[in-house]
Amino acid sequence: MKRIIYCLIAAVLTLPLVSCGGGSKQQGDPDLIKVAIDETFKPIMDEEMYQFNLQSPEATFKYVYCSESEALQLFLKDSVRSCLATRELSDKEKDLLRSKNLNVMTERIATDAIALIVNRSNPDTLISANDVMRIVTGQVTRWDQIKYAHQSGEIQLVFDNTQSSTVRYVEDSICGGKALKGNVYAQKTNPDVIEYIQKNPKAIGIIGVDWLRNEEDTTNLSFLPKVRVMSVSNSTVPEKDNSYKPFQAYIALGNYPFVRAVYYMTSDPLMQGKARYFYHFLSEQKGQLIITKSSQLLPWMQVQFKEVTVN
Repeated sequence: MKRIIYCLIAAVLTLPLVSCGGGSKQQGDPDLIKVAIDETFKPIMDEEMYQFNLQSPEATFKYVYCSESEALQLFLKDSVRSCLATRELSDKEKDLLRSKNLNVMTERIATDAIALIVNRSNPDTLISANDVMRIVTGQVTRWDQIKYAHQSGEIQLVFDNTQSSTVRYVEDSICGGKALKGNVYAQKTNPDVIEYIQKNPKAIGIIGVDWLRNEEDTTNLSFLPKVRVMSVSNSTVPEKDNSYKPFQAYIALGNYPFVRAVYYMTSDPLMQGKARYFYHFLSEQKGQLIITKSSQLLPWMQVQFKEVTVN
C-alpha cells in the first residue's frame, strides 16, 4: 500500500554538573552557560550545544541531564541559570526568582510527541487514543481486553521514572489529572525503557519521541529499528489509514494526538553573556534548523512540507 508522508523543511534560512569546554568558570562569567535539561531531550540538546560551540568556542557549558522536576528545582534554587522543560514557570515560581533579583526569559522552541513503543515481535502496532487512556488509567490491563488486539496476556506499561515530564504529561493530559494505574513499571532513563521493551514482548513503553530517532536516516522518516513505534488513531477502531506515528509532519498537522510544548528559559542577568546568546540561538534560525534536521521534534518557527510517496 502506498501512503504519502510529508517531509518537513525549515521555512527560515544537589546534582553534579557536567562540563563541556575548557577552564574553570564561576556563575557570573559571561562565557559560562549553566543549564539543567530534562533528560527526555538529551539527543537534540547534545547536538544544539555542539553546534553552538562550533560558532562560539569560548562558551563553556556546565550541564546536567535529569528529570524535569529536578531540572526545575535546580533552576529555582539558582544552581543553574538556564533550564529546558515541558512547562513554563508558575507565577509563584517567577516571584521566587524575582526575590533573588532574577528575571526569567522563556521561549517555546519546539513541540514534542510522546511515543508508544512495543517489542519487534508484537503484531499490535495500531491503537486508539481512547484505549491508551483506558490502559494508563487501569481500565485495561490485558491485551485481550482490547477488541482488535492480536495477542493476550498482561500489558506492562513502562516509563522512564516517576519524576519525569513524560509521567506528568500522561497524568495531566491523558489520565485527566489522576495518577497512573495498572501494571506500571518505572525505569530510570529513556534508554532503559527501550532496553526493557526489547526484552519484554507484552510491554508498552511510553517515551519521548526524539529517543527513537534513526541516526542512519537523514530524512527523519523512520524510527530506531530496535523497537516498533505504535500508530495512534483518534477513531474508536484504529486502521492503517486513520492511525499516525509521531513524525514531524503528523505532529504539525494535528494528526498525532499526544504532543506538548518544549520551553527553554534563562534567568542569567548578563545582557552580553553566552547564556543569553544560546537562549536566542535555540529559538532563531540556526537552532531551529538543527531541530528540523536532527530530531523528531517539531520546530516552533514556521515550516513547510514536501510530499514523499512511500511504498
